Amino acid sequence: MYENNKKDYTDNTCRCMKYCPNCGAKLSDNSKFCPVCGAKLDDYVVYEKPKVEISNDIICRHCGKAKLLLVDADEDIPLYMCPHCGWYYGDFLGIGKPVYYDSLHLKIGRIIKAEIRMKGYVRVNVKRTKNMEDDAITELAKYLSSDLAGHEITEIRDAIVYMLEEGILELYEEEMNEDFSWIGVRFVDSD
Repeated sequence: MYENNKKDYTDNTCRCMKYCPNCGAKLSDNSKFCPVCGAKLDDYVVYEKPKVEISNDIICRHCGKAKLLLVDADEDIPLYMCPHCGWYYGDFLGIGKPVYYDSLHLKIGRIIKAEIRMKGYVRVNVKRTKNMEDDAITELAKYLSSDLAGHEITEIRDAIVYMLEEGILELYEEEMNEDFSWIGVRFVDSD
């Protein structure tokens, strides 16, 4: 399915334009600030995207207001971005399946991936109750919040819930004792 798009957009003669990574607005080559949202571009990696419309007119599932623009066709699963809301559609951190995500999901995913590499797990302990899973998600959001300055715990929690619903992450339980459990989070295998 993606091979046709990949071949269409990897032409080396493609003229590219830069887009603001914060709001998706078109930028001139020498822009230091976004003319629409005012983002200081030195603070971001500015992606170059081909000046072509997506042939199959994929509309952003998140905002429903714009066609997705191709950002990168070098991977097996191309990466698209919505110029209206800034959400991405593509292979999230190499999990092997296309999903919608935003910059907060990407930050959370990178933190979880790094923690798993360093410690072998990301987990919190929670009291065994009928709301144990919800409590664990809130505790995970609190745990991750120290690395996500500027984001509220409820915002982080909502992002984790979204990632669980999309099948990016899954929770698992390890028994501590009769009153408490460890609840961990890990990436779902795409195989």
